[in-house]
Amino acid sequence: MGDASDIDGELIKWDTVEANEPLDWDTVDTDSDDDIRDKDDNPYVTSDQRTHLQEQFNIICTVWAAIIEAITLATKRAEPIAYHTSILSGRGWILELLNGHPERIRTELGVHKHIFKLLVEELQQIGYTHSKYVTLQEQLGIFLYITVTGLTTRHVGERFQWSNGTISNGAPTPPFIRENTKFFPFFEDMIGAIDGMHIACNPAADERDASRNRKGFTSQNCLVCCDFDLFFTYVLSGWEGSMADASIYHDARLNDLKIPDGKYYLADTGFPSCPQLLVPHRGQRYHLAEWGCTQTRPENSQELFNLCHAVARNVIERIIGVLKHCFCILVVPPKYSMHIQAHLPPALACIHNFICTWDPVDIDDPEVVQEAQDVGMVGSIANGVPTNAEHAWMSAKRDEIAACMWASYIAERARRGGS
Repeated sequence: MGDASDIDGELIKWDTVEANEPLDWDTVDTDSDDDIRDKDDNPYVTSDQRTHLQEQFNIICTVWAAIIEAITLATKRAEPIAYHTSILSGRGWILELLNGHPERIRTELGVHKHIFKLLVEELQQIGYTHSKYVTLQEQLGIFLYITVTGLTTRHVGERFQWSNGTISNGAPTPPFIRENTKFFPFFEDMIGAIDGMHIACNPAADERDASRNRKGFTSQNCLVCCDFDLFFTYVLSGWEGSMADASIYHDARLNDLKIPDGKYYLADTGFPSCPQLLVPHRGQRYHLAEWGCTQTRPENSQELFNLCHAVARNVIERIIGVLKHCFCILVVPPKYSMHIQAHLPPALACIHNFICTWDPVDIDDPEVVQEAQDVGMVGSIANGVPTNAEHAWMSAKRDEIAACMWASYIAERARRGGS
């Protein structure tokens, strides 16, 4: 007789078989009275139970085979299909632009050929170089193409055939002021204009409420200063769209916005009145559109002051319009992290200044752009927010300027016979 083996707590009596011979269930005798004592006393596996075990074993084998097949299919690496297969690579396209029609590179990248080459040289001088696979020229081309078109990373990757992964100066009286009798000598201490610039952004879900401005769309509020030659002199970006211009100005003055002593910027009524900012009179006509609709003359010194203030401060509106017109990415919210989005305005302001320096006729503005005057970093940062005494001092200075303007205006009208 063979030995008995324990299977699931029950016994099967084996016939004598060879050790390596497969078991034939049909040859197993479990019903012999000679070999098996009382079934109630010795609960051996019956034929039905044996059939049931065989069925369970077959099911387990089937399931296991299916699992092995699924794992094999899941881990089997499909033959990769190349995505960027265009015959014209990004480097080839940049070379094509550089060697093609002069206006073609201006249309596609926003700068003329000589400006592009000068930018490359400037980047090389400050330490930028080629990456392992992408030349410096192509890197610059990718950045300019993104900012000019506002396209997504995926679309730009298709164009270049790469994967998705891959300022504050003080100055003498500007010629714009000095050579205009409407402004000089009244605004002789003015060095430029300041304003908030809302740039459309695409923040994370938990930042959208704070980024929503008073006009209803999400933006980052950037504090920008410019001179009268259409040059940016200061850009502070990254603040939420709901942040007030005055709050951003206070932060800038406490940190890095230096304004020369005795000089000031023109600002709107969203900013505080202080020795560094000259704001218009409240409750009087101000915006140029209001004057254009009425076609009337100023009726008092405050209206005359506001009119001259608006005409001079219009330079900040112009330069913001020029920047947004040239770089569509400032109008169409890009799908980058806010860290990257916050760096775009100052970077593009630098490129704007570069174009103004080397290719001023390329600026889309009717005014003539003159060379900026650089006299170095002067002035100092603030020790705190403007005090009541400073507010009163600047208000008195504003009234004095308005009175002088009005006296000059009346005298000029009398000289012309009251016309």
